[in-house]
Amino acid sequence: MRTRRPDTQPGLTGRARVVGRTAGRREAALRGLRRGEVLVLERTDLDRATAQAAIDAGAAAVVNASSSISGRYPTLGAGLLADAGVVHLDRVGVAVLDAVRDGTVVRIHEGRLHVEGSSDADGAASSFEGRVLDASSVVDLQARARTSMSAHLESLTLHTGEFLKREHRLLLHGAGLPDPTTSLAGRPVVVVAAGHEHRAELRAVRAFVREQRPVVIGVDTGAVVATDVGMKPDVVVVSAPGDDRGLPPAAVLRHAGDVVLVEPRGGSGGSGTATADTADRLARLGLTPLTVRTSATPEDTALLLAHHRGASAVVGVGMHATLEELLDGERPGLGSTHLTRLEIGPRLVDAAALPGVYAGRVGLRHVVGVLLVGLLALLAAILVTPVGQEWAAAAVDAVAGLVRTLVGAVR
Repeated sequence: MRTRRPDTQPGLTGRARVVGRTAGRREAALRGLRRGEVLVLERTDLDRATAQAAIDAGAAAVVNASSSISGRYPTLGAGLLADAGVVHLDRVGVAVLDAVRDGTVVRIHEGRLHVEGSSDADGAASSFEGRVLDASSVVDLQARARTSMSAHLESLTLHTGEFLKREHRLLLHGAGLPDPTTSLAGRPVVVVAAGHEHRAELRAVRAFVREQRPVVIGVDTGAVVATDVGMKPDVVVVSAPGDDRGLPPAAVLRHAGDVVLVEPRGGSGGSGTATADTADRLARLGLTPLTVRTSATPEDTALLLAHHRGASAVVGVGMHATLEELLDGERPGLGSTHLTRLEIGPRLVDAAALPGVYAGRVGLRHVVGVLLVGLLALLAAILVTPVGQEWAAAAVDAVAGLVRTLVGAVR
């Protein structure tokens, strides 16, 4: 946790959580991150998803061996950390990954990372100098990076072409997608992923879900965040995390009518083993998943499943919508995300935009309110006329007579 004790050395002190360089180890470390820990990683152009995971876990600081904003494009992770007030130090050098282990106590002070209890060959305490990224420096670096986006757009084109070659039958015809027992044809579908600002987007679609009763598809931990706000998923799409912590809780999975397991296309070795392990864990829960083998991301698989199974409209919660978000982090699903949105086209509505295009149904209380206002206006108009005044006087006399009669009867 963050500590600033007057009787110890200055700065921010915490235990390190070191993120591995491979994707599987990186995801496992992020899931294991605890409040108050210092996240240490090597990630050129820190992406939004990694930064959001650190913020959600309550990390005290993020230390990057590489450059969090290299200048190739305006990456989003550093800005997210700055907005959340998380201490962020980058460019400390790859040697930090050898000097720091999980649980090592580290201290950050004046742009340097000090490794407690460690020393170099000369006996001096190990420390690494880096660059402090605060809100003002992030804004300046991102502004410069926007001038370098053309090369990154070429990368998008390359990824898109490769994905189209591999997955054109899935993309255009839905080949390989399972047939869920949950009927999607002709119904609106809400696909929930645990992305940036998903909580605000879930609030934005609450009225739509309550009134339209759409099919809810939760993607990985998106199934958990949907359940937390009362939107229990009808379908859960899961990837192969390789450990139990990556799966939604058993109660969430068992409530769903269908569980779809995404197996990476061409997966071998570690990825194939992870898929088999995940299927085995689901089997132990009494669940038989529907498997789809694809290089599309789980999010895009869920969108394509809704699209090709006849959904009338698809609302995306926690999805990547803008060009900067699409390019952020050079995600392996770059081409998948781009082409999936082109294929779905006008059926896909971003949850953030939904309140602007969906006003909701007119409820009974609204109709009753309008009728009451109208009756009161009519009554007021009648009372200002001579006939209305006579009626009012007669009504008052009648009420007074009734009251006298009741009082006499009581006596």
